[in-house]
Amino acid sequence: MLISGFGQFIFWKDGSLYIGSAVSPSELHSHHAIQLSLGLQGKVQFKTTPASDWIEYDGAVIPPDLLHTFQAPGRVLAHIFTQPESQLGRRILSRFGSQEISRLSTEEAHRLAAPLKHAYFNDVPDADLIQIARQTCAQLVGAMEPEHIVDPRILRAFTEIDHRLDSSFSLGEIASRVGLSEGRFRHLFVTETGVAFRPYVLWARLNRALALGYSGVSWTEAAHAAYFADSAHLTRTCRRMFGIAPSSIKDAGRAVAGIKTA
Repeated sequence: MLISGFGQFIFWKDGSLYIGSAVSPSELHSHHAIQLSLGLQGKVQFKTTPASDWIEYDGAVIPPDLLHTFQAPGRVLAHIFTQPESQLGRRILSRFGSQEISRLSTEEAHRLAAPLKHAYFNDVPDADLIQIARQTCAQLVGAMEPEHIVDPRILRAFTEIDHRLDSSFSLGEIASRVGLSEGRFRHLFVTETGVAFRPYVLWARLNRALALGYSGVSWTEAAHAAYFADSAHLTRTCRRMFGIAPSSIKDAGRAVAGIKTA
């Protein structure tokens, strides 16, 4: 298995954090999350097509569902993922839009990266890393209000979906639970989230499985707990949405830096 990086993947409601050293480039991929990427030691490079040139960033915001790939060979970085339907996600989209990768100034990127870098290399508990990561995203937008609040029926649908990720369910079942017809729910879901119902459910299942797998559960158990057919199905989905296989991230401790590529 090709190693993509050495570090940690930590999950919480409406978000997650990868922090550590990168080794190999990701595959071209897209995911239903806003991604804030910060170089903690060196810059991060992105491109959006195989033929594009790599572009370097001290910090970048990648909108949801945008095809991209990244590399940062031998460098320490942080990727913070935020659900675009969350209040924080809506505020980030209000500032940066949803069409292209946005560059942070060097000053802003370094200011945002400093607390994460200090925490990572001083081996703070995961709970503290989560708090710092969430505060980092909040600092992007300050007191800015979102341009649009998600319909409360779709918010209830998210809760219904979250409660059923270990089993099979249909769009019709969720529509009924939130008091909408199938047709109206299907249209409203796309309007409010930007993606269709089934891709969203697959994204939610992937996050559930990864949260379990990176917490120590076997990948087979994690796959089944999120209703994937098997660990191979989970791996294919992860590569399509995150550009890496789940097992390609190795936890080798916090003080891993300067990893050399082959």
